Amino acid sequence: MRTVTLRPGRSKPLWHGHPWVFADAVATVDGPDDPDDDWVRVADANGKVIGRGWHSPHSAIRVRLVDLGPDGAPEDAVVARRVEAAVALRRRLFPDGSGTDAYRLVHGEGDGLPGLVVDRYGPVLVAQFATRPLVRRREALARALLAATGATSLVGRAGGKEEEEGVEATAFAAGAPPPQPVVVAEDGVAFEVDVVSGQKTGHYADQRENRRLVAEVAAGSRVLDLFSGTGGFALRALRAGARAVEAVDASAAALAAGARNAARNGVAAGLASVEADVGERLDAHARAKTTFDVVVCDPPRFAPTKASLERALRAYQAVHGKALARVAPGGFAALFSCSGAVDNETLAETIRAALRDVNRRATVLRVLAAGPDHPVALAAPEGRYLKGFLLRVDA
Repeated sequence: MRTVTLRPGRSKPLWHGHPWVFADAVATVDGPDDPDDDWVRVADANGKVIGRGWHSPHSAIRVRLVDLGPDGAPEDAVVARRVEAAVALRRRLFPDGSGTDAYRLVHGEGDGLPGLVVDRYGPVLVAQFATRPLVRRREALARALLAATGATSLVGRAGGKEEEEGVEATAFAAGAPPPQPVVVAEDGVAFEVDVVSGQKTGHYADQRENRRLVAEVAAGSRVLDLFSGTGGFALRALRAGARAVEAVDASAAALAAGARNAARNGVAAGLASVEADVGERLDAHARAKTTFDVVVCDPPRFAPTKASLERALRAYQAVHGKALARVAPGGFAALFSCSGAVDNETLAETIRAALRDVNRRATVLRVLAAGPDHPVALAAPEGRYLKGFLLRVDA
């Protein structure tokens, strides 16, 4: 096993449990650069072993630690233990009869398997192998995941970092061919999921609890669902008794899936799907002075990196301000950011600025985040990517 030795003063976060070794923290890597020998030990500048993990020679994150401590079990045993623990947690969270079979099965660092994301949709697993070492291990990981869950199919989707990791984003599948579409349940509500070409892994399970919360205030309301995707918030609101929902998205395919989901759940009559740029649609509502009792604004990731943060914050402020202006007095707004570079306080300040822009006041009813199937390691808060606020908006 090769050893990655850190520069002086760069080991403290790792001793505290953070799993990432950045490239500029590495002093030496003993032995030749062998991509087939990527399970390495990490030692501090004094040679004391911190743990073991996966080495990515071309990545900004050079090593992702999987096991801590000076002495460790074989890699296969460590990975098997992590998979078993992840599956056991989800079985506790979503037991048989819970009405939910769509959830995050493995959440990277939060489950001790950094770089690996796996969502479960009924009998199908959708995995993103985001690093070079994980791509090398995907056949073995697929076998382990299918065996541990009893799922029948696994589909590999691009993780988004293939170029940085020096690997190709090639198609991957294991087990039986998946049905198309997969129909899953979320709190008893039926959704179709395109596991092959749908956005991300096909469904946004991270918003489950937030959709449930918005549904609680939606009964009898007029709802505006911005960046609606396949209709998660819209559908849950209609099922809860919303009077009418307008779903706005730039993707015709996503809106069509949302309409099918509404029909599948018997609420199609209450849904109006609008294919449009969200900002332009909000401008149109402003000109017509249209307001809604509940507005949901869940934009895409405006800040993929810290370098793009300033521009992203301006974009969040603009779209959230336009959304807040369309809330009827005493109504509700659920505003989100899924950018990892935006923390809760930064998002709060952006929303405060948006409120000033449109001369509105609001109170926070709930701070929002991803559900418990998206665990976050205390030592690695970067895993807390989804943030939001449920607000009551005054005149």
